[in-house]
Amino acid sequence: MSVSLSAEHTARRGAFTFLRHVAAAVREGLELASRYRTLSEKSDRELAALGLSREDLPRVTVQGWKR
Repeated sequence: MSVSLSAEHTARRGAFTFLRHVAAAVREGLELASRYRTLSEKSDRELAALGLSREDLPRVTVQGWKR
């Protein structure tokens, strides 16, 4: 009996851990999408003032931007 309860507890804990990881990945994806959207709404002139071009947006979105 205690073996099955322990196995059930472990399985439940594993499922919750998995779901927390999925939720964290979804949050990260939404943050990246928001960051990309914000940058893509800037004009070419605004991007150039930041030292960026449209081609830089995917990289900057994921890796961050350093002047």
